[in-house]
Amino acid sequence: DIKEAVAKAARKNPNGWIVGRGWDQEKLREHRYLEKTDLDDTAPNPVLLRRVCGHIAVANSAALKIANINRRTQNPEAGEIVRDPLNGEPTGLLKENALGLVEQMIRYDDKVVEAALVTASQRLLRVGLTSLHCIINNAQELRVLRRLWDAGRIKQSIYAIIPLDSFDEAVKAGFATETNNGGFRIGGVKIFMDGSLGARTAALSEPYSDQPDSTGMLTFSEEKLNDLVVRAEEGGLQLCMHAIGDRALGTILKVLETTSRASARRKLRHRVEHCSIIPLALMKRMRNLGLIASVQPRFIYSDSWAIDRLGKRRSQYLYPFRSMLKNGVPLAAGSDGPVEDPNPMEGVWSAVTRPGLTNEERLTVDQVLSAYTIGGAYAS
Repeated sequence: DIKEAVAKAARKNPNGWIVGRGWDQEKLREHRYLEKTDLDDTAPNPVLLRRVCGHIAVANSAALKIANINRRTQNPEAGEIVRDPLNGEPTGLLKENALGLVEQMIRYDDKVVEAALVTASQRLLRVGLTSLHCIINNAQELRVLRRLWDAGRIKQSIYAIIPLDSFDEAVKAGFATETNNGGFRIGGVKIFMDGSLGARTAALSEPYSDQPDSTGMLTFSEEKLNDLVVRAEEGGLQLCMHAIGDRALGTILKVLETTSRASARRKLRHRVEHCSIIPLALMKRMRNLGLIASVQPRFIYSDSWAIDRLGKRRSQYLYPFRSMLKNGVPLAAGSDGPVEDPNPMEGVWSAVTRPGLTNEERLTVDQVLSAYTIGGAYAS
């Protein structure tokens, strides 16, 4: 199916980049990551396909050549170019910050971005979403989104969360969380502290049960986060910190406990995106700092392999939503689209039934709806 989709895209666009997202090795018959050889005979175009989580991708040989990635290319900071153990050649699989080596070579026409944003907005309206937390990929996307919203082609209210490389510009322009502009505002900055469980790049305090030689990777250092906390609070921007693994979350808490100002935290309402693995001790530290847990209940259903990744003992700390509420951690629920289906009813069902996980952490329907509505409003 993946090869057929790439070949079809090549027929429509014989000379341009083919960019896609959504493959999952857990759903393939071989249960393995894709490699460049899976794509090289499918299309002559340069191809980059992100895994469903977005934290790893596969590039074909044409894309690697354009990005000048070869056996001599060094891994970027907090990224990995996966290599053949026999000859050192890149396999085509890229992890975390290594994706940027290829993505920086791709250029999108404004019309393509515009069409994608309008299509997404219409789809989200069909499932009843009238206000959105939008995590922005780049300056072009923010510019086009704002233009569409001003023209009335995007109907939802927008809370924009900008990428780190737009941070200095946003602070200089005076964007602050408490300002509003009739339904469109820039309030947060997204920081990736680690990767994903599906890609085995989430930063764990202990090795993966199904890959004992790895504990994942931190993609943002304590030193950089310490500096960013100070600058974000001075500039009036909310911190939206991606942390799936417990080691990543622990790093965030350590930095905030020593650097963040209580008055700024109360005003800006910093949040941790995902909080997938959160033992009780970390939960209590989150509460003490007043951090919001921005969670995605649909992950419970999708991560059916999670117990294999973590083992039975650690799985008790996976998506413990009831304990988080009990211990005073505010929940804001979302979909993390396009990673998950944006229909909130899918997330409500997952949080209430917890398929594959223990029943003790089940939420009531009222509790989940509150997280999707009141919680989402509080987090913006």
